[in-house]
Amino acid sequence: MKLRKKIKRATIAVLLALLLIILAFAVYTTYKAYIDLVVEQQQQHLLVISQAVSQNMYLYISAQLRNVEILVRTPGFIAEFQKYYADGSIGGVKEYILSYMLSCQDRGISRIYLLDRDGKEIFHYNQYPFLNELDETMLDPGAFAQRGQTGIGSVFPIGENHYGATLVNIVYAGDSYMGAVVGVMDLESLYGQIVAPLDTRETDYIIVKDEAGTVIMHPCEEMIGFNYWTDLGDLGSDARYAGMLRMLERQYQYEEGIAIYRSYTNGVIPPGEELTAYTRTNLGGTSWFVSAVMPVEEALQLVNENLGQFALLVFVILVLLTVSFVTVYKLQKNRQRLRMQTRYLQDMNHTLEELHQSREQARHYQKLQTIGALAGGITHEFNNLLTPIIGYCEFIKEQMGTGSEYYEDLDEIHKAGARAKEIVEQILPFSGRETDEAAYCAVSLDAVLRDALKMVHMVIPSSISIDDRIQETGANVYGSATQLNQVLLNLCTNAYQSMENEGGILTISNQVIRTDQLPAKFESAGPVESYVKIVVTDTGCGMSADIVDRIFDPFFTTKDVGVGTGLGLSLVQNILSNHSGFIEVISEVGKGSSFIVYLPVTNAPVTKEHTKAAPGVVEQKPIQLLLVDDEIKVTRYLEKRLKKTGYQVDAYTDAEEALAAFSRSPSRWDLLIVDYTMPKYMGTVLAQRMKKLRPGLPVLLITGLVEKDALQMKQSKLLDEILIKPLDFNELVRTINRLAT
Repeated sequence: MKLRKKIKRATIAVLLALLLIILAFAVYTTYKAYIDLVVEQQQQHLLVISQAVSQNMYLYISAQLRNVEILVRTPGFIAEFQKYYADGSIGGVKEYILSYMLSCQDRGISRIYLLDRDGKEIFHYNQYPFLNELDETMLDPGAFAQRGQTGIGSVFPIGENHYGATLVNIVYAGDSYMGAVVGVMDLESLYGQIVAPLDTRETDYIIVKDEAGTVIMHPCEEMIGFNYWTDLGDLGSDARYAGMLRMLERQYQYEEGIAIYRSYTNGVIPPGEELTAYTRTNLGGTSWFVSAVMPVEEALQLVNENLGQFALLVFVILVLLTVSFVTVYKLQKNRQRLRMQTRYLQDMNHTLEELHQSREQARHYQKLQTIGALAGGITHEFNNLLTPIIGYCEFIKEQMGTGSEYYEDLDEIHKAGARAKEIVEQILPFSGRETDEAAYCAVSLDAVLRDALKMVHMVIPSSISIDDRIQETGANVYGSATQLNQVLLNLCTNAYQSMENEGGILTISNQVIRTDQLPAKFESAGPVESYVKIVVTDTGCGMSADIVDRIFDPFFTTKDVGVGTGLGLSLVQNILSNHSGFIEVISEVGKGSSFIVYLPVTNAPVTKEHTKAAPGVVEQKPIQLLLVDDEIKVTRYLEKRLKKTGYQVDAYTDAEEALAAFSRSPSRWDLLIVDYTMPKYMGTVLAQRMKKLRPGLPVLLITGLVEKDALQMKQSKLLDEILIKPLDFNELVRTINRLAT
């Protein structure tokens, strides 16, 4: 019995010992796995921070270089720079530089130099007073200008624990090297704007080093200017530095990575074990290295806080299970927190990228606004000119009759005027306004292609041949024949201009395809069964992918200054969009380009134009008309022709004189015909004042562009009708008779 008890006790002791060993091993394994997990998550978190800082610095510095690049490519700046070489005057270029610096006081450029082609300073401008004491021998901007490459020049000390960097933009006029613009960027300001906002935790910090290994950004000022390669004299031989040496070597070999090492800084910061994640930022041939660093003891602080709970697992299984559950729960919570922080930083990086894109879109929108204002002004002036041209031509045709030997000549003039009117209407989409006459109808695309090809044959040089592969498809499209003709002419013009120097072959083909044969990136608009595919191909110089991405941007052109406007392809894309069509470009440098147009086919038949009958002489009671238009040519034409038709007309080119005459006898006139845009009174304002003197006065507004306020007044019955210049005289007569009787 005693022996059995002893054996039993020994067995229990052995089992308890085994259990303790198992528990101890389980606790050690769990503890070790927990440490590894926390360290890994902290390293990934640091890597995301490092990537975000690198990306933001790249975008920020690229934006600075691009802003200056826009300045130095401005034709006016280049012209003033050439003037400097011609007569030594610097007033023009200096004004451009000063205007740029005043407009970008918050963009990080603290000083800017303008250098000639020999690297000698023409002048410089300071943004901040402390840079007046800058040691320019450390800067040496001429060396970077002579290098002839746009990008980062060098990093140099501005003062103690304070560094700056140079940004170099090379200036060319065509292929001629003119000089350089060298900007000085304050890295302390860059750290405050780009780096510090991403350093959201007190337990870690961010370091930025240049290619030489010098610390140029650091939260500790004493560390700025420290170089691990030179300031640690025994870095390659002292065993203490082995871990740091491996980390530095890997940092220079790879784009990004993580490491654990013991840090030494010659006593500036106490040595200690650190976690780090590093990335390389490549800036135009110059590399900077970003490191997000956290002390290991900070990373393991959470583990040490739970160490007592893990110790309880050795003694009691229940406590072990309880503590294990709590630990697993806390692990999940910590993992979720770290993931949320990581996601937050990723979202922040994504937001910054979207902000950069939105700035580009805003710049693009400003260009479109400029085009809109220009288009509106051109349309207004041309319509005022076309009104008497087309009107007098119609008038003379009516007087001479079809039997006159000059009738056909006058008819050609009238057709040319109508064509000019259609071309002016093509500009209207850029102004954001349309006329009532911009109507679409079914158009034979085969006929449009043939007409465009005839025009192309007339303008291309003899060194270029045309491969005509146009088929009779019988396809009609719903749209404007004039606008579609403009699309084809623009594409063919671009094609033959790319071959002017070397010659080549211009190929034009067409075919009808099913909707399911459209490229995947295009979506059919509505229930369209088929599309017409038009391909314009040249054997010219071709384009790179970067240029292809931008060719439809307004004002973008690859031609020399004064040769191209950069609006042709933008107009093409705008017209095709209005026709529910698409366009794609396939190009390869040195092999030519293909522009492929897709237009939806309509089943509607082509409508024929009907000749409008000439208006007869008014034989009813004479209608008294008050005509007010500041354009003398328009006023003379309308007065003469309306009187010839039988109306009694009092015409004025001065709005104040017209208002004064109307005030003296408001009941004298049956209808007011007034221009919209006039120097002293807008037509709508003049109409309102006259209606106050005589309520119920019929008002006919004539204008080259229909503005929003005019449409609102028509809806409010303050205007009875609006007609668009150049006026259709038949419609004008019908409108007068309808409103005045």
